[in-house]
Amino acid sequence: MLVRKPKSKFQVLGSAILALLILFSSPLISAQTLHRFGQSIQPIYEGFERNEDGSFTMWFGYLNRNYDETPVITVGDKNAFYAADGVNTAGPVDENLILNSPGPMDRGQPTYFYPRRQQFVFEVVLPADFVGNELIWSITHNGETRTAVGTLERENIWAVDEGVWSANRGRGTGGRTEVEYANAPPSLRLVGIESTVSTRVGQALNLRAFAADDGVPGPYERNRRERMDQLPNLLPEVGGGIGRNSPKEQGVVNYVAADETGLAITWIKYRGPGEVFFENAIAHLDPSGEDSVATVTFSQNGTYVLRAYADDSTYTTYSEVTVEVR
Repeated sequence: MLVRKPKSKFQVLGSAILALLILFSSPLISAQTLHRFGQSIQPIYEGFERNEDGSFTMWFGYLNRNYDETPVITVGDKNAFYAADGVNTAGPVDENLILNSPGPMDRGQPTYFYPRRQQFVFEVVLPADFVGNELIWSITHNGETRTAVGTLERENIWAVDEGVWSANRGRGTGGRTEVEYANAPPSLRLVGIESTVSTRVGQALNLRAFAADDGVPGPYERNRRERMDQLPNLLPEVGGGIGRNSPKEQGVVNYVAADETGLAITWIKYRGPGEVFFENAIAHLDPSGEDSVATVTFSQNGTYVLRAYADDSTYTTYSEVTVEVR
């Protein structure tokens, strides 16, 4: 009779290591490869809000699948909105449909795309009679066309309120009831800045903004900075994560800036052809109201749109300025 000798603990450990090596070399793991360049950008429909006047606000964000590539995609056939009425949006997008569709291709979407997932980047206001139609955002990059389909149907799924914002920002609901969600978005205004200003390449431009908030939800201690410091390739975030954004070269870690005091202002590049360099892009403020001053310079001529976001760690409010660089 053949008697099998029990495996030693070293043999068992060796088998476990071999199994892990096989697992990590499998297609499942290779599909999780992190790409610095060459990937597509997926526009994302975040949901909608009902406005008091009967209109609707749709929110959009995006996923830039690259970890380093931050492309500029100007409004046109590669970065466009179009409306659809009963159109089957599955499959490839017909570029002629985009170009000839009703309504403007430009709905205020970004043309500069930060890496990875960016939530609640911008909103599109639609009239009350838009119910039953779809608003489609299409982006073509690195040879791939991706779309997001905005709909006003299924309100139980697509309706956006403070709880949705808070959960997506990583604060959760904290066990609060709807009555306790009495959080007003922060107020924000630019000081001494016209809607359009001009400057020269390399010449510093001062950007002053004033923000205030109701103090809700207030500072949040969660040691996010320490946890994020342990992760590789810290990335900026915009939109709903606006307190966490700034180009990586500025050395700002990926956390919610408003967590520290309950209110922050963050400046970002929203549109423009060249590099934009900020100083004091993120400022932590007293919620009772405070000014902040950022400085910006530009690498090349062109028209740029810069946005200042006031962030209370749940809601954001933005103001923007167009800069003509000559």
